[in-house]
Amino acid sequence: MSYKPLIGKSGFDEVFKNSSQNISSENFRALVLVTTDNFRLGMILPKKNIKLAVHRNYLKRIIRSLSVDVFAESKVSLVVVSKKRILDFKKEKLRREIKTLFLNLTKKLNEENNYIFN
Repeated sequence: MSYKPLIGKSGFDEVFKNSSQNISSENFRALVLVTTDNFRLGMILPKKNIKLAVHRNYLKRIIRSLSVDVFAESKVSLVVVSKKRILDFKKEKLRREIKTLFLNLTKKLNEENNYIFN
């Protein structure tokens, strides 16, 4: 199973205003809204925070891949936001950070929503 992208301002606003849970790491913040729809994903990775398009595209691929692995069967809308300028762009470090962020988010959601994830 894959995901649907969050489209338009209304999709993002819904998650920002009504988020069930949010969690932060050093460089990223994730907001999640438990819904009745299939998994939806949105990303905000501004050029101001991540200068090179190569780096932004890499992060998009990693976030897409890891989020589908973790949230594919769930009914949530997820938005991942870059918090600040990433000066030290180490691929493996950022991949681990995103993976840890998603795993911590699932733990928090399971505690709050009586184990919606396996």
